[in-house]
Amino acid sequence: MLIQVYLFIVSVLVVVVLVLKRISVALAILVSLLLYSIPLLGFGVVDVVLESLNYTMFNTVASLVFAMILANIYRETRAAKELVESLEYIGAKTAAVSIPAIIGLLPMPAGAYISATMIDPVYTKMELDPYKKTFTNFWFRHIWITIWPLYQNIIIASALLGVSYTELLSRNWPIALASLLSGIIVFTAITRDKNNWRNSNSGLRGLLHTWPFILLAILSLVASIPLYIALAIVITTAIAVYRVPRGILLRAVKRALDPSLISLIIISLMYGKAIEKTRLAEILVALLSSQGFTAMLLIPLAIVFATGFEFTFVALGFPALKGLIQIDPNYITIGFLGGFIGSMLSPAHACLVMSSKYFKAELPRVYKYTVPASILTLVITLVLITFFH
Repeated sequence: MLIQVYLFIVSVLVVVVLVLKRISVALAILVSLLLYSIPLLGFGVVDVVLESLNYTMFNTVASLVFAMILANIYRETRAAKELVESLEYIGAKTAAVSIPAIIGLLPMPAGAYISATMIDPVYTKMELDPYKKTFTNFWFRHIWITIWPLYQNIIIASALLGVSYTELLSRNWPIALASLLSGIIVFTAITRDKNNWRNSNSGLRGLLHTWPFILLAILSLVASIPLYIALAIVITTAIAVYRVPRGILLRAVKRALDPSLISLIIISLMYGKAIEKTRLAEILVALLSSQGFTAMLLIPLAIVFATGFEFTFVALGFPALKGLIQIDPNYITIGFLGGFIGSMLSPAHACLVMSSKYFKAELPRVYKYTVPASILTLVITLVLITFFH
């Protein structure tokens, strides 16, 4: 029965190698899926494909497409610019942290590049060096990835584990809080002597542009409306409020209908179904039940560290670890914690690469800040879990 484990390890290593060779992640995971499932299931792979084409897949793909449409509409309207100006009015340090965080509510590939272009003038006036710029923009851009329902890993985890977004929020809030506190601690240390100037020519009116995020949270988390429907409502409202020109809307839709992204999600869900049919989760539970905590922390960490994409620890790791999660739901938090740390330390993370490239920072020197922040996040999260979970 260990053949499933061996094949899974080989298939994950194949993904790592292919991604590091800059092969498309969707193609890499497809190869991994075939390497794993064909020897075990043979023509049963057809059943995996057919059974995966269900409402869960529709909900997942539709949510991701609508999330990308909203992100691109927001970025190309006056909303983003006016929001930045209002945060500068509060203070430079507030803007330095909050702009990447707010833009982080709109997930998009290499999204830290977008926030970098918006926040660079603030960082320059604060006289931050390229490494401090890169850390601040990169870190605060990702504090939401374990709780915000627009992120791919949250959407996929909800589908794979059969839990609601509200449940994931209730499990993962310690990670989000810990990452925020850790980022603030490191940021405060590296900007202690910096001038906290204000943009006195602006005002707070631009903060009204946070309404799409508030509305989305109310619809999806409070009212429990399906995410794709909630996103459709927010998008429709944004089009009306900002009077979005047809050209911007068409560009947003075109960027959202990215075949590689859509195929990646579809293949990931099929991978989960293949792992379910081969009973890999049951086998891993039997092998790792006595080291559940270590497995839940390190396996997601290793997967995302190697691939650089935060959703891969869910897409590849969680189906195999599902049995452990069923034994102890608190393992959801540990799995996301490992995935978050691996994501923030991965040299292959597109956001880190693009951010450091924009600010002209050498990656090894950025780790002077990301490593302490990651260690702090790990420690603070474990303390919060001990007291509140």
